[in-house]
Amino acid sequence: MKPTMDERTTGRIYDRFSVVYDRTFGRLVQRRQRIAIEQLGLKSGDRVLDLGVGTGLTIPMYPEDVTVVGLDLSWGMLEEARRRALESGRKAWVVQADALQPPLAPRSFDHVLITHVISVVSDPPRLLRHAAELLKPGGRIVLLNHFRAEDGPMASFEKAINPLTTRIGWRSDLSLAESLDGVPLEIEKRVQLRRWDLWKIVVLRHARPPGRST
Repeated sequence: MKPTMDERTTGRIYDRFSVVYDRTFGRLVQRRQRIAIEQLGLKSGDRVLDLGVGTGLTIPMYPEDVTVVGLDLSWGMLEEARRRALESGRKAWVVQADALQPPLAPRSFDHVLITHVISVVSDPPRLLRHAAELLKPGGRIVLLNHFRAEDGPMASFEKAINPLTTRIGWRSDLSLAESLDGVPLEIEKRVQLRRWDLWKIVVLRHARPPGRST
């Protein structure tokens, strides 16, 4: 049977990981997080959903004139995010909730940022469908994540190690195409720091109805 993610188990894993996250994985991703936020194209007064805010490393990266709502499943991670929000002076609030069941109103955000979350949840397309529902017309969803290579030796390797990575809290075999399956979003652009970067930034918008070019 193919290993799958489970939100209850994942929440416990990241509760434990929260005490070392900033000094380990967090150090690797901060530059990419800044670039991902730049892709949102924020304007003064915008309201942003940071879906899977973790320890809140992204919160001080936002402009001071936008409002940020950070959502995460892990209580341990949110304790760090809450502290960081207070220290940053940003207009930021954090909410503990399951990203697959967000307690938020439709079309209530100008943009949505999702960093290192889509390979953590049990149903990636469902996550993106909810994000699309929460997004106002004309807004962007920006993903920062590892996605499996489409083919070749690396794709085989990423599939092979998935049972191990699933046990420590993330999927190594998730493809971008799988994540977008049946989701009413389209890719606007992709950004990578370098050609062989393990992480990709993907900018999404609401899909245009068939026959419309603008």
